[in-house]
Amino acid sequence: MRVLYISGSPRVDSNTDRLLRVAQAVTGGRFIKLVDHRIEPCRACWSCRESGACIIDDDMTNVIIPLLLESDAIILGSPVFFNNVSAQLKAFIDRTWCIRGRLRNKIGGAIVVGRRYGAESAITAINAFFLKHEMIPANRGVHGIAFKPGEIESDEEAFEAARRLGHRVMELGRLLGYT
Repeated sequence: MRVLYISGSPRVDSNTDRLLRVAQAVTGGRFIKLVDHRIEPCRACWSCRESGACIIDDDMTNVIIPLLLESDAIILGSPVFFNNVSAQLKAFIDRTWCIRGRLRNKIGGAIVVGRRYGAESAITAINAFFLKHEMIPANRGVHGIAFKPGEIESDEEAFEAARRLGHRVMELGRLLGYT
């Protein structure tokens, strides 16, 4: 099964990355950080409505969208910023408008890390992305509690939830014939 892990965290070796890597250890797959790619915001030009492709020539069009299309499962991770996903992940989400309908029946997983508030809103934003694309959410999402770099290491419950997410993705992959 081809699983793509996408981190919306701008920090190097972030708490979000660490939880994504826990799930990745169960499923295998590719890990990318959005901050390492040039992703322009959506221009709302609607050119993709005519052509089925985004006209912006950047890493989202040339690298990330092809990875999305070839994946069987997509796990999105984000820190919680202002009760929502990071700007990097939101730009990514907006730019997938050009491939609507082409992620149908892929498996989705959500991992967010923040303090004690805002996680539900961030998970809802990620799950709304999955549902808009008619993807299959693996579960309700994983929430880690951390703020300072490395602080996630003390949240064993989040580590266990990330492992369970990985196992659920594999289970769904078997049911859908991806493995």
